[in-house]
Amino acid sequence: MRFSRTFIAACAFLSLASFLSEAVSETKVKVGVPTVLSGDLAVLGDNLAKTVETYKKHHLRHPIEFVFEDARKSSIDGLNAYRKLIDIEKVDVIIGGTSSNGTLAGAPLVNSSKTVLITPLTGGSNIDKAGPYIFRIGNSDILNGTQQADILRKEGYSRVALITELTEYTQDIAKFFREQFVKEGGKIVFDEDFAPDSTSFKSLITKMKAQKPEAIVMATQTGLAFGLFLRELRELNGLPPTKIFTNFVAASNPDAFKAAGDSIYGVNYLAPAYDKDNPKLVQFFAEFKADHGSDPAIAFHAAGTYDALEMLQAFLDENKVFDREKFQQYLLTNIKNYHGLMGTYSFDAEGNADIGFTPAVIQKAS
Repeated sequence: MRFSRTFIAACAFLSLASFLSEAVSETKVKVGVPTVLSGDLAVLGDNLAKTVETYKKHHLRHPIEFVFEDARKSSIDGLNAYRKLIDIEKVDVIIGGTSSNGTLAGAPLVNSSKTVLITPLTGGSNIDKAGPYIFRIGNSDILNGTQQADILRKEGYSRVALITELTEYTQDIAKFFREQFVKEGGKIVFDEDFAPDSTSFKSLITKMKAQKPEAIVMATQTGLAFGLFLRELRELNGLPPTKIFTNFVAASNPDAFKAAGDSIYGVNYLAPAYDKDNPKLVQFFAEFKADHGSDPAIAFHAAGTYDALEMLQAFLDENKVFDREKFQQYLLTNIKNYHGLMGTYSFDAEGNADIGFTPAVIQKAS
């Protein structure tokens, strides 16, 4: 019996359509993205928005809708963003691009509503223990502190000034730096905090200089305060040869560069690790550059966001109907030795990846 080509083609089309209908989830999944979309560090939110746009264009295979909300930096703004996304927008999943203050403020609502939150940002002990529905792909702030202490001691520094912004994120880094540095025989000769949004550090600098530190470690939430600190340190004739360290946000915030001028070049920091040689990362970053005209401003945030969305789509490949509790268990069970753009990692029992940092120096663009 002979069949016409038209009939065979029609059968093939129906078979493909049936396969696709089985592979694609039945219901639309709503993903909320609270992040910093205005003010200092808006580069973070812009980077996440562009990452999602590129992912949607080139890699989305399930019906997923994205809803962005400006969380700014504070606890109250973060909480308001989470409330709107969970209570009003009724999102199913959250990609959390908020400060640690904002994440912790929203944590009770996230957990009580059983809305899985995956953050591609860094987090410390506070985020690690924030609840069963909060997952951290981003690098560990605990390791940021301990690795920085190890580096300074190995380089022979024993007298250090520690200056820390009063935020959840930076206090966590300082806590673990302080403990590790002292444990290894170092001495913190100057240890002071400053309020968020501080704009003058002259009195602090004067007191610090009297202690004659060999190195300065300054942890800031956005990096802008570090830029202002460097400018005033220069105006007060600086210090004798002293090595300066900060956290990675200063290296990616244009406002920090504007405030500091050339003083920021040569500063040391720890860059969040991610798998730069992963062929999928190379491809995704090429797509990002083609879409937006530049590389991601914060590379590891883009890599972590990609991984989070790949995890969600892998779950939808197996489950046509989205279920919050099943997705939470899927992450805990399946993300073991996961090969993502951030590297090879696993979620521990509390939903945290254990990814560290690599030494880096802020340099002028070539």
